[in-house]
Amino acid sequence: MSNDQRRIVRTYQQTLHGDRKKIFSLLCPVREKEWLQGWNYDMVYSKSGYAEKGCVFQTNNEFGSFQWVMTKYDIEKFEIQFVKFIQNKMVVMIDIDLIDGEADSVYCNIQYTFTALNDEVINNMHEENKTEHFNKHMKLWEDSLNYFLKTRKMFVY
Repeated sequence: MSNDQRRIVRTYQQTLHGDRKKIFSLLCPVREKEWLQGWNYDMVYSKSGYAEKGCVFQTNNEFGSFQWVMTKYDIEKFEIQFVKFIQNKMVVMIDIDLIDGEADSVYCNIQYTFTALNDEVINNMHEENKTEHFNKHMKLWEDSLNYFLKTRKMFVY
């Protein structure tokens, strides 16, 4: 397979309603459990116990077992980057930045960069990460976070 087929980039912009600092603090493996249904993690390392550069955690769900490293956590620029490892299959780099919008809106720009580690997973990677699937996942995340920001309760779907 060609090098181009090994990589997919997907982007999405969420419109969130709340304070940018508060939203940024919720983009954390620990805090995500407060607002995203089904989110579970095991913290491997975090000096503070929360999101920070160098934080390492694991997730395990119906899609598999994943190892995550937070490679960027810039509270002044409201930027985060995670690298998610899917053993012997794929590496996913997730870039998130928050930009103030109009009124109480915050634009959450999200970019996922999927890279297949071998030819055997390329077709599956493309199938599982079609634009419509990705956008549906991002919209659910957006709706869940907005619901939590408004009600302080988890959105149950």
